[in-house]
Amino acid sequence: MSKNFLTPAETAQSFLKSSDYKIKMPVSKILVSSFLAGAYIAFAAQLMTTVTHDMAGIFGFGFSAFIGGSVFGIALVLVLVAGSDLFTGSNLHSVGWLNGNLTSKQVLNNWSLVYVGNFIGSLFLVWMIYTSGVWGGNGSEIGAQAVAIAYKKTHLTFWEAFARGMGCNWFVCLAVFIVAAGQDTTGKILGAWFPVMAFIASGFEHCVANMFIIPAGLIAAQDPAIVNAVMSSHPSWDLNSLNMYSFLVGNLIPVTLGNIVSGSVLVGGVYWYLYVKDTALDPKTVQNTETINA
Repeated sequence: MSKNFLTPAETAQSFLKSSDYKIKMPVSKILVSSFLAGAYIAFAAQLMTTVTHDMAGIFGFGFSAFIGGSVFGIALVLVLVAGSDLFTGSNLHSVGWLNGNLTSKQVLNNWSLVYVGNFIGSLFLVWMIYTSGVWGGNGSEIGAQAVAIAYKKTHLTFWEAFARGMGCNWFVCLAVFIVAAGQDTTGKILGAWFPVMAFIASGFEHCVANMFIIPAGLIAAQDPAIVNAVMSSHPSWDLNSLNMYSFLVGNLIPVTLGNIVSGSVLVGGVYWYLYVKDTALDPKTVQNTETINA
């Protein structure tokens, strides 16, 4: 009887083939695929913002965080099951690099292309959501929530942002690992959803999600009605401190570095050491490598 999942050893070895496939994709396909991933993550971030914008005062912070994580779970389902390339998941190319199958230049080139594509997809969604007028919903409270989330993210210390980035991609890359192990759609969806729900509910930081969330807050903060809604709840905030510097230097750089460390070392490196190092690749362990997309 055939099984509907791969063992951890089989899954870890499968990344040798999947990474080789991803690394050798044409540049145009990498950019388009990563554009989609940035957009998919942004869709989930906007959904989370809308669903949770008025929940905390009614249900409390903890339950609101759980619901936010639950709806954000659609993000990795879209990325992994529908198919696209996400920077955080691409950190698992470290398995192939550590094994000598990939060069440093190949890995860094792929990471750069995927990062740029994710950023473009995220910013495209910022434009789309801004144009849609969604942030004006419920008396501009949805837009106020977008600004509030962005403001809080840009006021972390470097090490807070770095550590939260580590926590995030530990979960995300485990989700990629579980999805790669699953051999049916239901298993892949559940494998993608649970870890993502956990990282959002825990308050961890995802660089691609923040490529949408913080620019969205920056743009929404230009609307006087949204600013009034924000200041009515947070009169002590200085919204001038929500700017490009606090976005890039205060959040995106340390979060990206934290994501890389946990994804490439704590997941990719550790599973390479446990299940790939000094072992032979069984050609039967990997099928449909194109489906391992994040």
